[in-house]
Amino acid sequence: MRQSQRRLLCPGLMLCALLTLAAADEAVTAAVPGGSERPKIGLVLSGGGARGAAHVGVLRVLEELRIPIDFIAGTSMGAIVGGLYASGMTAEGLGEVVGEADWERLLSDRPPRAQRSFRRKGDDVGFLVDFDLGVDETGLLFPGGLVQGQNLEIELKRRTLPVITVDDFDDLPIPFRAIATDIVSGEEIVLDSGDLATAMRASMSAPGIFKPVRIGDRLLVDGGIVNNVPIEVVREMGADILIVVDVGFPLLPESRLNSALGITKQMMTILINARAKDQIDLLTQGDILISPDLGDLGSEEFQRMKEAQRLGGVKAMEFAETLAQLSVSKQSYLAYRKSIEDMRQGLPRIDNVIVENESKLSPKVIAERLTGQRENLLDVDQLESDIADIYGLDTFETVSYDITDKSGETTLAVSAGEKSWGPNYLRFGINLEDDFEGESNYNFAARLTRTEINEKGGEFRADFQIGETPRLFVELYQPLDYASRWFINPQFIYQRENSTLFQDGLRIAQFLSTSTTFSFEGGRQLGNWGEIRIGLSRSRVDDALRVGQPGLVNGSIDIYGLSAGFSYDTIDRVAIPRSGINLSLGWSSVRENLGSDVAFEVAGLFFLKPQTWGDHTLLHWWDIEGTTRDETAGVKPFSLGGLFNLSGYAAGELLGKHSAIGRLLYYHRLGEQAMPVLSTPVYLGGSIEVGNVWQLRDEISAENTLFAGSIFLVFDTLLGPIYLAYARAEENHQSAYLFLGQTF
Repeated sequence: MRQSQRRLLCPGLMLCALLTLAAADEAVTAAVPGGSERPKIGLVLSGGGARGAAHVGVLRVLEELRIPIDFIAGTSMGAIVGGLYASGMTAEGLGEVVGEADWERLLSDRPPRAQRSFRRKGDDVGFLVDFDLGVDETGLLFPGGLVQGQNLEIELKRRTLPVITVDDFDDLPIPFRAIATDIVSGEEIVLDSGDLATAMRASMSAPGIFKPVRIGDRLLVDGGIVNNVPIEVVREMGADILIVVDVGFPLLPESRLNSALGITKQMMTILINARAKDQIDLLTQGDILISPDLGDLGSEEFQRMKEAQRLGGVKAMEFAETLAQLSVSKQSYLAYRKSIEDMRQGLPRIDNVIVENESKLSPKVIAERLTGQRENLLDVDQLESDIADIYGLDTFETVSYDITDKSGETTLAVSAGEKSWGPNYLRFGINLEDDFEGESNYNFAARLTRTEINEKGGEFRADFQIGETPRLFVELYQPLDYASRWFINPQFIYQRENSTLFQDGLRIAQFLSTSTTFSFEGGRQLGNWGEIRIGLSRSRVDDALRVGQPGLVNGSIDIYGLSAGFSYDTIDRVAIPRSGINLSLGWSSVRENLGSDVAFEVAGLFFLKPQTWGDHTLLHWWDIEGTTRDETAGVKPFSLGGLFNLSGYAAGELLGKHSAIGRLLYYHRLGEQAMPVLSTPVYLGGSIEVGNVWQLRDEISAENTLFAGSIFLVFDTLLGPIYLAYARAEENHQSAYLFLGQTF
């Protein structure tokens, strides 16, 4: 149909519909659910992922035409839209929820880094891949899905709060059914009672993407596998006439069937559509089937949901004349909507708060993080903030809540489920640096973390690293209270490191430094944004000359010292941060009266601040370190050189007792058109670096600072950012770099 014809069609249909509505104002008087003077209307909403937003557009038209709905059943996204509508939301409210929701956040569940506990933020430091595998005596354990559904369920809880105490779905403002699949038996499960938010989430839990949802003794996944268009279900609820909205799953063209994933997706689509056709064949002459023309809009394209809503409305308007025959008078429809609104409750007053804990942690760990709900009206924002705080411990698979009203008392139950692949975790990482001039180094690392070793959340951790810098790190982290404010942290570190001595830009010697350190630290966490810690340590350092003249200094020393530090961390991610601040202040004092062979004091400042607008990020990054006394002997010198440390100089080429460097890094995220074959974020950028090292404080001056800069291309991969860079510095120092790992 031509575009001009379409423009003429919709106003014509609307005019016919309005004439029918005018007649309906006189002919129909009973409209509320359960009325006997009109046919019962059932609404069937199919699954389809992001395509399911078209249901909202259809609902808008049904409301404009004053068509009351008596029963609803939905599958997957149809269950989300249908369940929310059955809870009493209007099409306008649904449009705001579905169209404005941050689906990228809802379809993920790891809390944003800014919301994680300060301890968990520290997990990102280094070059380890941000993904934990479970491990036990049987081997490696994997999550039940890429997404556990935490954020989605909390959002659905908020939207269904007015009916949260309803257990029987027949008692909802509009009777409702959600379709799910028992992944154990393969049976179709019609969910007609329980928690509405959980039922909707179960119906949408696509296998392999979302973890299955346990309801009673059943393990449930997406209902589209067994019944994507639940026509028979609505008919059995008592509907006389059905309005069926099928957004379906289009088959992929042959050009996209070039991978195992594409073929598997096609196979599932064929099976789902075949079962949907069996249901559609059950429609009778009075039923109405609406199949929106969604074109190439994919089930995973949640950023196009507003477009899907519009297309759903356009298609529904093509049926306006037919649909208008089901319309009721304005007075009757207002009574119908009022009856729905009257069944929705306000925020409840909480009489009791209980914790349902399925982990080895004490329930007090959870209770300490719940604030101000008892004997008050439910504060939803505060509750969600508390749940985010609990979930930010990264110990639980999901943290949710329920509200029950029994014997006149309202109880808020907060439930926390232990990770099915925990409490022991493995994480791996790789770091690689090459300057294409013969200098390269690499490290491979593995980390074992045992959580929940006691009821206060104690942890044991061991890091193993091989490569250029072999390292063993073992620690015990023990909170001293249930709120995890105070802690102690004994540590052991064994490390071997090669260091190069330069003279006039030439390598004249290489040392192998072996250190063994025992430390006992303790401190206080400051919310999830910072901590203060102090410590006592004992180290033995052995320097052995590997290359160079035998007369160069080497040997062993014992070092005993005190340390103190303050850290502030709100950055959103470590690899390429876009917001927040990372600040740390450190001080250590090595004292002879503690038994040390040498005495010195050092202090340092680290500051990182990104600024982002659109696809552009400017990163301010400062490092300042130095000794407090120039005459200090025995202190290991600070070094500069390497990528973003006066790029162009070799790593460790500049050595001194004082070091300072400031950097401005610019990142521009390239669009998909620029790199269409890559699914990983790609950035083009450059750096300006100013700094130097000095032996004496009196030498520190702006006049003797060095300048350097680089241009780079960076791929933000799952293994970490990969930099390809070219850099130049003063005195014709230049270098190219291949770098994999974190630079900050």
